[in-house]
Amino acid sequence: MKLPSTKSVTLRLPAFNRVFITLVGCGGTGSHLASGLAALALELRGRDIRPFLTFIDPDKVEERNVGRQLFGQAEFGLAKAGTLAMRLGQVYGLGIDASIRAIDAKDTFVSDDSLSLVIGAVDNAPARALIAKAVEQAAGKLWWLDCGNENHSGQVALGNTVHPLRWRPALGMVDSLPAPHALYPDLIKAPKKVKRASCADAGPEQSLMVNRMVSAWALSLLHDLLLGQLHYFAVAFDLAQGGARSYALDETTLKEVAK
Repeated sequence: MKLPSTKSVTLRLPAFNRVFITLVGCGGTGSHLASGLAALALELRGRDIRPFLTFIDPDKVEERNVGRQLFGQAEFGLAKAGTLAMRLGQVYGLGIDASIRAIDAKDTFVSDDSLSLVIGAVDNAPARALIAKAVEQAAGKLWWLDCGNENHSGQVALGNTVHPLRWRPALGMVDSLPAPHALYPDLIKAPKKVKRASCADAGPEQSLMVNRMVSAWALSLLHDLLLGQLHYFAVAFDLAQGGARSYALDETTLKEVAK
């Protein structure tokens, strides 16, 4: 039986020489993302692209964070966002901004004179809903890379619009992709009964490596978006079963997501 063929699609971004990246959440996944973002910023700078990094998180480092998150015992009581910004800034010779607070409806995450991205490493629907609203209001000018996980599984999704017509290919190219909540609507819906535990509260039932895996997938997507060629825009994985499903950047997948 011959399988139906599908045509790959090329994502075309406007030319840019400045990138504004906001990381929301510096805990289980976010702290590992922060390290990779600093390395990516250094690579961007080497290619004459100016990176601007901002880390946002209201929490302080606790003893239970050590091991799962990228903090040490000497950092107990310090603000997570500020600690990572200072440490990574010194290591990589970067200026990284930190904001010790929770996000709110006033946050747009958009810099008018640069390519703007927000990376969500949060563990609750209300925070994701705020990011989703900012993405919708930006009308395609804000890219959202969302990261989420359960005990042994997780997903990463990259996009900038909820309007299917915007991601319909023309001549094999697109300039927009489905926003994470267009692909996974439950991301912005608060659970009705069971409240999901945060990474800080996770017990031994949560894989020690799941946050690192989420971070690795997210950073790979971000690298390809900014410095390479994107071949997929989302991935879901299961560490317990060893499986993964990616959403290929092709005409068939984009059409299916639009349904």
